[in-house]
Amino acid sequence: MRRGSVGTLVNKNLVGRCGLYCGFCLIYRAGKDSEKLRRAVARRSKCKPEDIRCEGCQTVLVDGWDNARWGKNCKIIKCQEAKGVRFCYECDVYPDCKRFRSIADHSLKRGEDLVANLAKIKAGKVEEWLEEEDKKWRCPKCGKPISLYINECHWCGADTRKAKGG
Repeated sequence: MRRGSVGTLVNKNLVGRCGLYCGFCLIYRAGKDSEKLRRAVARRSKCKPEDIRCEGCQTVLVDGWDNARWGKNCKIIKCQEAKGVRFCYECDVYPDCKRFRSIADHSLKRGEDLVANLAKIKAGKVEEWLEEEDKKWRCPKCGKPISLYINECHWCGADTRKAKGG
């Protein structure tokens, strides 16, 4: 990690290999921020709380819960490894790949444009993009990081739907 241009810490591990910002991921947030949230996510995922952990797509954990859909079991990461690419944009069928399109189309409904994100990453604007995403995914009330996947700040309880465009 290093300081970005506006003084924020830039964690390049949060650059999603499909264009998602790993910093808003519920698994990442639960593993980093809150034992209560971690236990709730574990109950919902039917696993142990210690299995709810991720360091971001750039540092895929090789151990952990075998039934998870994240980390080593992510279908996008498995596809990228099989094709010898690090990002979806490096693949010869991008952006028309079925796996990518399913995630990209779903994300677009939530206001995240993975094609645009990957274009910034490909253009070498990683730090700028990470800073933008970090600012975007903060609670409007307490200023702490929030997840795309829950509508309440797990720090202060504030409704975060408006902050996420909902």
